[in-house]
Amino acid sequence: MTSKHLYVILLVLVGLSATAQDILVSKITITGNTKTKEHVIRREILIQEDSTYTSIRLKQLLSQSENRVLNLNLFNTVDITRDTIGTADFVTLDIVVVEKWYIWPIPFVEFSDRNFNVWGGLDFDPARTNYGLYVFNYNLFGRNHTLKTKMKTGYHTKLGVEYRIPFLSSKTQWGLNTLIEYAAQNEVWYQTRNDSLQFFKNGKNNLIKTLKSKVEFSKRINPFSRLFIGVTYENGQLDTSVPTGDYFSNNTGYQNTFGINLGQEYDTRDNIFYPIEGKFLSLRATAEGWKNIDWTPNLEIRTKIQYFKKLTPKISTALAVFGTLKSNPTLPYSIRQVLGYNQIVRGFEYYVIDGTWGYTGNAAIRYQLVHKPKLKINLIPFENYKVLPLNIYAEAYVDVGQAKYKNAHLSNQLNGEFLYAGGLGLNVLLYNDRLLRLEYSLNSLQEGGFFVHFKKAI
Repeated sequence: MTSKHLYVILLVLVGLSATAQDILVSKITITGNTKTKEHVIRREILIQEDSTYTSIRLKQLLSQSENRVLNLNLFNTVDITRDTIGTADFVTLDIVVVEKWYIWPIPFVEFSDRNFNVWGGLDFDPARTNYGLYVFNYNLFGRNHTLKTKMKTGYHTKLGVEYRIPFLSSKTQWGLNTLIEYAAQNEVWYQTRNDSLQFFKNGKNNLIKTLKSKVEFSKRINPFSRLFIGVTYENGQLDTSVPTGDYFSNNTGYQNTFGINLGQEYDTRDNIFYPIEGKFLSLRATAEGWKNIDWTPNLEIRTKIQYFKKLTPKISTALAVFGTLKSNPTLPYSIRQVLGYNQIVRGFEYYVIDGTWGYTGNAAIRYQLVHKPKLKINLIPFENYKVLPLNIYAEAYVDVGQAKYKNAHLSNQLNGEFLYAGGLGLNVLLYNDRLLRLEYSLNSLQEGGFFVHFKKAI
């Protein structure tokens, strides 16, 4: 090897060394958190003071940290900038947040059906609406505690209190979630016929009453993973005028349900309300028993896997799989809801499918039409909301799904059938957490329709 070759190699090594040179983050400052405790924000920052990072790694961690602070849902905007001290090898980080309002007493009127289109199919019947008051107290004590109080009546009466503590103190990784809720309804969704819900109503109020309670502990094992363990209790009672059928176990008019659940979540999504990049994995196991005349046991395993990838600055993809499996082959009707509720195959919004097992798969490609992270709305008199983060996406999607109950009524033709659908949609995201979906879907029954939703599909 000649001296010229050695010289070239030496230059390459020096260049690589310079490229990989570490950057020292000497200080992190946080401003704008008038109420929020600083440790709530620092817990989500993946960068430590007096630590060194390569320039590539630092850029990645800055983006992830900004997203994690936004996912607290405490701030309208989060900006992290770096300032150089002397040379490029020493920097400080400045985190500037704009806090949301944390107390929301919200009078409301809402539809009670499973989705907007089902309510529309019932002629937007005002008798099928609820009205009342939600009082949301976010960020209590500046520690990201949440107190939710629900008071509503109408088609569906509900009184409830929920308290969430992500972390019991600034030093621990343990959190707590508690809930107690009373509900009553003037109609009973008591059976499935022709793949549709059947309602029982006789003019009486409170045909079904339920009391629910939950205590769940969680532990963050690393910035992206959390474990859960909890206990639940639910008491359900039907009015004596309701034909019980198999709504509860043992064909009775009441049921006590006791449950113990274990779970784990892994989450790297950039925005939990509408992800563009990242992964999400949830696995839950619930052992429960139903008690009336005697005990009836059941074990349910439920999983959800999601993957989001940005292909170009404007184009991204989303993939998701959901699955559930219940061990008891003769579930009471109140327990065997699978598709058409929280989980749907788009294009089948009007249908419900019961099952001891079921799954869905979703795939979508999205194009960002509008990206205004700091749209100024000067007409708004409140400083916290003068900046409106606005994003609009065009979407093409394909959904599949299946669910089966072995003793389903013969009129339920979708029981055990492989369902698929595709469509086009427009998704509008406001303030990073408010979503409106407008979609046209065509399903495997050759039925097409326009659908409106207010929460994410994937």
